[in-house]
Amino acid sequence: MDERFSFINSGKKGLVQLSLQSVAIDPALKNIEAEGGRMMLDIFRGDKISKVVFSVIEVSSLSLAEQSILIWPGDGYDVPVFFCNLTQMPGMSFHIFDLIPVMDLVVWPRYGEKYLAGLPELRKKAVEHLKEGIAEKDFELTSPIAWTFSPYRISLKLTDEGVSRIAPVMEEYCRAYINLWQKAEPVRQPDEDAFCKRKKEALRKLMKENDPGYPIMVGIFGEENTKKQFNIVF
Repeated sequence: MDERFSFINSGKKGLVQLSLQSVAIDPALKNIEAEGGRMMLDIFRGDKISKVVFSVIEVSSLSLAEQSILIWPGDGYDVPVFFCNLTQMPGMSFHIFDLIPVMDLVVWPRYGEKYLAGLPELRKKAVEHLKEGIAEKDFELTSPIAWTFSPYRISLKLTDEGVSRIAPVMEEYCRAYINLWQKAEPVRQPDEDAFCKRKKEALRKLMKENDPGYPIMVGIFGEENTKKQFNIVF
């Protein structure tokens, strides 16, 4: 990925312990350039992991650059979906991080205890590190994608200074995820495994169908290319 995308590159560095293997995709979809912008994708897989997505979208007319990392758990595992996004625009940027649960937290409260209990501490560390680089904490999320998030999701509006300080925060997220990934064991109860599979598919469907950037991307890259990229990401 381009050296300018330090957020993505920090994530790759932070996740190196996962020993990920590159997944070949159509070269025409790996890097799409059009008059109004560019899309780039790197896809990997690993032990207990079905897919890791590193994506960048640039929209020239909005001076916008969006960098995202998604980690989807492998079949038979209930590790949360690692979701990390930085959307940069002139004068203001938006950062979201979460460990999206793939089980119901009311039916299986022990799942929250196992996988989500560390999120408040991660948020505290992020806020302490970014300090005056934060313009707004817990900004409102209006997309239905917000329905997928855990109760502890991190959403911050950042100044340019905040963006410049984000790399160590990303590394903290990666360390936390690796710790959970190392402890993950196969789901053994049939009812839990069935729900986990259903939840993963529902997450993919909802996120794919409600991404707020989809209409913009179709306008720049065309519907066919955008659909193909979304099928890879989700």
